[in-house]
Amino acid sequence: MNVKMDILIVGGYGTVGRRIADDLAPDYPDRIIVAGRNLEQATQLAAELGHGVRARRADVDDPASIEAVLEGVGVVVSCIDQREPHLLHAAITHGLAYTDITPHLIQRRPTQAMKADAARTGARILLGAGLAPGISSMLARLGANRVGAVESVVSNVLLSIGDVYGPASRSYLMEEITLPYSVLMDGRQQPARALVGAARVPFPSPIGWRKAYLFPFSDQVFFPETLGARTAFARLSLNPAWLGGLMSALVRLRVPSLMRRRAGAQERFNRLLGWLQRNTPVSTGIASLWRSAARADLCGRASSGAYRQRRRRLVRRR
Repeated sequence: MNVKMDILIVGGYGTVGRRIADDLAPDYPDRIIVAGRNLEQATQLAAELGHGVRARRADVDDPASIEAVLEGVGVVVSCIDQREPHLLHAAITHGLAYTDITPHLIQRRPTQAMKADAARTGARILLGAGLAPGISSMLARLGANRVGAVESVVSNVLLSIGDVYGPASRSYLMEEITLPYSVLMDGRQQPARALVGAARVPFPSPIGWRKAYLFPFSDQVFFPETLGARTAFARLSLNPAWLGGLMSALVRLRVPSLMRRRAGAQERFNRLLGWLQRNTPVSTGIASLWRSAARADLCGRASSGAYRQRRRRLVRRR
């Protein structure tokens, strides 16, 4: 029997992928494969990491390339966004373990057919295993386990511009702040805009109170299904604090939407965020700080009128 033992990291030489590969390589010698469109970069990283790490070329837009790279693979870790889920479908077909860190579940939810195929082939699929969704989802689950019946789940993510992230994350931010989406309020979907609808949120010490803005993190998509919440939405807070206020003002003026229509605007935006990233120190306690709260009605009653009014005001501010 051909036992599939290799761990394939697609996008393995990117900012996140190389960290995952570096972390796994000592524990799984001769089993790690870093892959991407640029075989030269993958080969260079494999040589740097040692521990028997190998390199392969993989193009997630080419099903034939995907089939070739999956030879001998038992686990797939995707660190790149995919225009079409060819890699995911291939992993399901071959009955592999698959996870990704890409945040686009709010637009690309798994279908019932995909779930049925995974059950048939024995594939083990964990989508959105990054920050939000991912860590924020686990915190919400832990909160729900403590409080019982959940009526509302609100996740607040604090990110520093000085954190370590790659150009794909900057592009994601630019894309998301220009797209309309909806949030679930009291069982009804209501239109919302990213970085609009601010609220002051208490983060753990030494951060304290910060202003956070509505943002389409994908964790909010599944809370009604998995936790039974009638209200679910997410917010983003940025460090330094002035950056969140600036970006919110630009969104209200439709500046990001106008920029997307201009040639080279995305590249200039990425360069600006890259400069801020290099020149902004990460304050103690800022990097990778998450706060996720689950509000519950332990007696089966509705939330207080004051809380419902605050939620309505938040949506009206969009």
